[in-house]
Amino acid sequence: MGCGHGLEPVGPGSTGLGGRVTLQGEWPSDTGVVAVALFVEEPTSNQSDLPVIFTEAPELDSTSFDYLWDITAGEYGYLVVAWMREGANIFDISSWVIIGLHSHPGRPFEAQPVLVSPGALRTIDLIGDFSRIPPVPPDAESSR
Repeated sequence: MGCGHGLEPVGPGSTGLGGRVTLQGEWPSDTGVVAVALFVEEPTSNQSDLPVIFTEAPELDSTSFDYLWDITAGEYGYLVVAWMREGANIFDISSWVIIGLHSHPGRPFEAQPVLVSPGALRTIDLIGDFSRIPPVPPDAESSR
């Protein structure tokens, strides 16, 4: 698992995945983390495997950021842009809100697997939309 601003650039003959994440809408004031993450399969509970790798947005209020990973060739099932509230545990999958997803054309909420070939750099650009974050319920607002 990687974090921060991504890994070193993928060199010639390396296997990699990268792209640009464009962020739409206004950043919520309670933002803790915005990241792009790659999973072998869609996480369904906290017993799911953690991301293979992830990269956080370089700074709050960014409108875009790049990610570039040197990874093992293979098929990955879930590439997302995730948002978490300030103070949330990044290892608690239930605290992640998916604001962007590599999806099938015409089916924006269905994950499309990512196939990364040996020795190739696969480029996938993503859009993260802050309007997909549900509002905080009034009773939860008062307990914070």
